[in-house]
Amino acid sequence: MGMNLVQEAKKRLDTLIGKSRADLYKPIAVAEILYRHRSSGLDITDLQSYRRNSYKWMQGIIDILHRKTVTLNSRYWDQLFDPPILPPKFLAELASVNKNDGIVECYVYSHVREKFDSIATLRAELETLKVNKFSLESFLGFFEDNAKFRGSIDKAYEIVVYALFDSLVAEMNAKVSLSIDKNALVLLRDFEDFSRLILGCDLQHPTIEQPARLFRVGTANANDAGLDMWANFGPAVQVKHLSLKPQVAVDICNGVRADQLLIVCKSCEVESIHSLIIQIGLDEKLRGIITENDLARWYAKCFIPQYQKTLGKRIIASIIQEMKLEFPLSDAETFDRFFNDRGYDKIHLTDDWMIDNKNPNNKMAKN
Repeated sequence: MGMNLVQEAKKRLDTLIGKSRADLYKPIAVAEILYRHRSSGLDITDLQSYRRNSYKWMQGIIDILHRKTVTLNSRYWDQLFDPPILPPKFLAELASVNKNDGIVECYVYSHVREKFDSIATLRAELETLKVNKFSLESFLGFFEDNAKFRGSIDKAYEIVVYALFDSLVAEMNAKVSLSIDKNALVLLRDFEDFSRLILGCDLQHPTIEQPARLFRVGTANANDAGLDMWANFGPAVQVKHLSLKPQVAVDICNGVRADQLLIVCKSCEVESIHSLIIQIGLDEKLRGIITENDLARWYAKCFIPQYQKTLGKRIIASIIQEMKLEFPLSDAETFDRFFNDRGYDKIHLTDDWMIDNKNPNNKMAKN
């Protein structure tokens, strides 16, 4: 019976690793709980002693390995310890296997290293890739076709959408102007400090002009239906790589406080979504729905010979920059130092704890 529980515990850990995004926040938290059980006698049966502390322990590791700050919804985090995922009962089974040499910790961090190396390789390839060899299909395929990166496909999709949108707007040299009504100059004089701070206008500059830009809201770390991008010329943008159900589209429209909303999705029933949005009176708010077919068509145009050295080059540079923000990496020496200081380099993963070290196909170039 004990062996069955161990197998079930490992299966749950593997599921957690498989579903995690590239940074493996929750698996790292599991490893840190096990590390403290092994090194300082943490009581695995006392959930409250590590429910919230595990979040802080994970943050400390991410700061070392990925050099970024993590902000996660507390309920999203607490789900880690729910009965269907990894409650204390199964954490205790992992702890029993791990207690002597840290093999489960090593197993988790070996997965982290594997993803670390693969992302580093992908970024390096993008940085040396000839612009006429870029393939949107291959870039997304890196995340879609390998189970170990499938959890990050939404973020990869968001990156390519942002790179396309912002690059096209910038290349068009679009401008946004804002002016104070001439009949409101008395009000402007009395509230000039407010206007200067909020609008950028004052009595000497009642009209301003600035480049049109789009901005990513940030690197969200938990699944949500929140805003992904906003533009300084009006619309907000929500990106969903997975199928977008009509009710989800409505929830997004209701949840984003913006006058106009664009929805970008891989596959959707456009007519049914439009019909439902019209029914509840949100049709004026939704500017439109962009599908993966639109993105593929626009990307293809950006990389024809006419635009390769302008749009194509700008898009690849934007993808690289967003990759650095979304998947920041410390240097290999830092990772190795952490790995070796914990003694994981002395552990030989065998049998059930062996992992597949083969990297996914990182080739971004067109065939």
